[in-house]
Amino acid sequence: MNNNDKRSEGRVNEQTTIFVEAYDSTSFNGTKVVICNSLDISANGLQFQMDERPELGSILRLFAEFHDQQAAMQLVGEVKWVEPQGQDFNIGFAIYDAENTDIIQWKQLIAQRLEQGEDD
Repeated sequence: MNNNDKRSEGRVNEQTTIFVEAYDSTSFNGTKVVICNSLDISANGLQFQMDERPELGSILRLFAEFHDQQAAMQLVGEVKWVEPQGQDFNIGFAIYDAENTDIIQWKQLIAQRLEQGEDD
């Protein structure tokens, strides 16, 4: 079974811009922002491509920006798997149901996207 088959809920094949806040020992405040693209999204996770390899189990904050939304959605979650893809890495990310994030709006957006897909 490959990593793409491990999620049980419906996925939406949508590319959106993801801003990942990552640890950086060389910066003043210890963080940097890496701009990525999603490959697919679901209510409880997403797959995105990154040009850096995060540590498995890393807890990261990210911001997902959709063309039809007014503001980026802030999410927190864990890196579940990492797969080399040429020079880049495909990342499997599990989203936490965390306070002070946009998890409710995220789940509503995914539900809308899945409904739209069924109507097509």
